[in-house]
Amino acid sequence: MLLVLLGWSMMPAAGAVGHATERESSDVSTGTAERASEQPTLQEYERQLERNPESSDELVRMDPVTITATRTPKHVTQVPGAVTVVEQKQILQGRPATGVDETLRIVPGVQAERRFGPDDVRISIRGSGVRSTFGVRSIRVLIDGIPLTEVDGQTRLEPIDLDAVARVEVLRGPSSTLYGNASAGVINYVLEEGSQGNTYVEPRFVFGAYEFYKYRLKAAGASDKFSWMGNYSFLDSGGYRDHSTTRNQRFLGKFKYKFSDHSDLSLVVTYGQMDGDIPGNLFRSEFETNPRQQQQTPHPIPPALFPATTPYAAFQPARKDERFRPALTYRNQFTEHQEISVTGFFATRDLYHPLCCFPGSLITLTRIENAAFIKYANTVSLFDHDNRLIIGYDWQDQNSVNKNYANVLGSPGALQEYSQARINQDGVYAQNEFKLTDTVELIGGVRYSQVRFKVEDHLQLGGVNGSGRRNFAQTTGLAGIRYSPVKWANFYFSFGQSFETPTGTEFRNPTTATGVGLNPNITPQKSSNYEVGVKGAVGDKLFYDIALYRQHFTDELLQFNTGFTGPCSIFAPCFRNAGKSDHDGFEIGLAYRPVPPVTVQMAYTYADYRFRDYVVNGVQLAGRRLPGVPEHRLIIDLTYEQLTGVLAGAFGGVEWQYQTDYFLSDTNLETSSPLNGQKNPSYTVTSLKSGYKTMLDRHWGIEVFGRLENIFDANYAFATVNPGNAPAFGPFVGRNVFGGLSVRYVF
Repeated sequence: MLLVLLGWSMMPAAGAVGHATERESSDVSTGTAERASEQPTLQEYERQLERNPESSDELVRMDPVTITATRTPKHVTQVPGAVTVVEQKQILQGRPATGVDETLRIVPGVQAERRFGPDDVRISIRGSGVRSTFGVRSIRVLIDGIPLTEVDGQTRLEPIDLDAVARVEVLRGPSSTLYGNASAGVINYVLEEGSQGNTYVEPRFVFGAYEFYKYRLKAAGASDKFSWMGNYSFLDSGGYRDHSTTRNQRFLGKFKYKFSDHSDLSLVVTYGQMDGDIPGNLFRSEFETNPRQQQQTPHPIPPALFPATTPYAAFQPARKDERFRPALTYRNQFTEHQEISVTGFFATRDLYHPLCCFPGSLITLTRIENAAFIKYANTVSLFDHDNRLIIGYDWQDQNSVNKNYANVLGSPGALQEYSQARINQDGVYAQNEFKLTDTVELIGGVRYSQVRFKVEDHLQLGGVNGSGRRNFAQTTGLAGIRYSPVKWANFYFSFGQSFETPTGTEFRNPTTATGVGLNPNITPQKSSNYEVGVKGAVGDKLFYDIALYRQHFTDELLQFNTGFTGPCSIFAPCFRNAGKSDHDGFEIGLAYRPVPPVTVQMAYTYADYRFRDYVVNGVQLAGRRLPGVPEHRLIIDLTYEQLTGVLAGAFGGVEWQYQTDYFLSDTNLETSSPLNGQKNPSYTVTSLKSGYKTMLDRHWGIEVFGRLENIFDANYAFATVNPGNAPAFGPFVGRNVFGGLSVRYVF
């Protein structure tokens, strides 16, 4: 009862490109008092989730989609926060499914930029994570509700293959109460699940410009007790730029055995292997004149093993990464209103990563991770009101061995770092959702988290011992209220807190020669988020989602460097805590169907992120914009799909995206490197798609598609934040074409 009264919660955050079949559209009641007052049993929630994702005949569903990233199933309109769901048809229709950025473009508040290959995507939600020099930061990434994010908060995306995904759920805003150690939000990739009566095998082949091809083989099916889905893919690309060849292979599988209608055991297997060259960044003039070249600028190499004129390419920068993870989940609904689930996994990773140009820049890593999660859910009414309570405990443990060498023109030289890192976190949480009236729901939750870092320096280069420990603990909460006065409007207000430790990389130690160890002067960043929003469906033609928020950060983790030399060089920067900053934003997501064959989707983001108190070299930067984040982003996607007649199944569409410029440095000024300039320029990109999908008979189906990206050949790029004297720009692909064919046989 105390949780209900206080309203402390672990809410996600609002907005959704909602999604529905034409059969269901006449029954749309998003936000109605009748729908809002329903409190399904746990068994009914499970049945809602067993819908075959292939069954939808429409690109966008207008009914309230059920999501699972909220720890228990819940309709998007009933979540008092910003939620976007992208369904399987939208993920794959007319798209090559090469990288996660393809799907996230249409999500308001999300900035997804592909850097040096389809697996190397920088994702930022509401400005958090934009400073990451590799991987994904500040965001909890899940596969089927199981964390892909590592213990320290860093995520690599190699295991994710969009061909195997049924839907993507994006929760924007602090989610530390739900998942811990995440200030930006959650992205959950829900895998397709085999269904009875729809056993099939489906090969898919995609080819494109710049020596690109991808082959995928997927099969799925189910019996009375057992369901299964397996997806294997192989991708090979010569790359748009010099020295940007990429090759990867993946397997994702989901296998479920039902002991009864109330109990089941699931196995989710993920495997990813990638081998890719790194073309590096360019200065502004290089990017504008020849964006396809690899990094040209020579760098001084500390220690001075090679002449300062040695080119970047001589060090053969690349990344070879292999990951494997099986995860088991047991679920048991032991009464009508009570359920318990237990998940456990172990994961392995091997990395070989030549870089340039700092001590120990040929990186090798071996890692083992173990995890266990337990969750209890209860939907017994409270004081004759509908109520849902969940209580859970999470535990993750990660053990890594780093052996880093001097990079001798792409080969290992002298050993310059040999360390072992142990990171462990656990947390206990509770969330309660209390239906006060038919139109008002209160949500509250709280979480207590502990994160422990330990590093053992086995080399102690130069006589300096980088061994050390850092321990952190924090209680976070979130409160919210949802009000649904009419069937087409669901209003909400939420307040949430976040707690985010530095990653193992961000702990880079400025007091040791190679950065080994844990920086003793850095602490977790914290934030408080205030948000109001409204979402709902107007008839069966329009779904809308609007959110307005302010997220206030203290001790925000910011990157810095000391030039070409030292443990915090521009090639391996360190991090420090800023004073304070405010992230103010406004987001709109719309899905509009004026007539059944036509769907228009729009995502608009306004971001005004500024320092409130941040002193660098004696200069107060209060009032200046955070670099790396555009003020405005607008995406519009128009799709036509023929629903009847001889050409039923034919589709075509256009996607248009616009982004304003953004500053490169904290000072918002041209730094000591005028070759980079003050800003990353704005851009407009237009792409076209078309195709045809049909079932030839009850066994055979076929789909062909073509896609022309960046049809006007815009020259645009991502940019590194605070680059100093180093090149800042990583060009995106110019005009690009894809074609694809898939054939399905249904048994």
